[in-house]
Amino acid sequence: MRTRNPRIWIHLMFISLQARHSHALSSRDAQVASLKNCWDILKCENKTFLTVVTSAFPCTKDQDSLLNELRHSGYFDVFQICPPNVGGSADTLDSTSGAPKWGCFLCAHPERAVGFLRGDAQPVIEGQLKEKKGRWRLFRRWRTRYFTLSGAHLSCRGSSGGESIDVNQIRSVKVSRGARNIPKAFEIFTENQTLILKPKDGKNAEEWVQCLSIVVAHSHAKELPGKSNSLPARGSLFHMFRHIG
Repeated sequence: MRTRNPRIWIHLMFISLQARHSHALSSRDAQVASLKNCWDILKCENKTFLTVVTSAFPCTKDQDSLLNELRHSGYFDVFQICPPNVGGSADTLDSTSGAPKWGCFLCAHPERAVGFLRGDAQPVIEGQLKEKKGRWRLFRRWRTRYFTLSGAHLSCRGSSGGESIDVNQIRSVKVSRGARNIPKAFEIFTENQTLILKPKDGKNAEEWVQCLSIVVAHSHAKELPGKSNSLPARGSLFHMFRHIG
């Protein structure tokens, strides 16, 4: 994930490190030295590492900047707050208090991982969605169809018949967010068409977006293993924070 705020990220990562220790961290600590090395390599501001990590806690404006970066990168379309007793993983839940913690969508729903990885026809998510499709946006009308997403295809059926899109044909998914940044509709882009979809009851748009984001990222990662904005790159950011804090 590209960032315009490396100072804030490194500061928060240091604070997270310090919060896990009962004594003041030494500059000789391996993880502190690693953060210092990152800062020295970046050379993005004329401040020493010591000045950065001993400054005041990031203000609300700085925190909002980081949240906007995460939203723009699609972080919240792949990772979510996992409530207690969901997924049952010690990596996802706080084993002492049972408090909710950040986890990836598949950590919270491990039963769906097989379909993603095998690319088989088992449904990952399915249900009725309202669809807008057509060449001219002005003349598009909503119609309700039944959609099924698997690790290999997004298929739909309705009164006019059925059709299917291979997931490797999906180039991107754009999310339309409502109040409190909750997804309410989303657009699916392929090389030759655009679909606008939203749940009929408006309740599970977030789940559809999470599933689509992971399927598309996994498909692109298989095509271009070194691609920087694939799911493994997003995952490494999450796991870096999880292991540090």
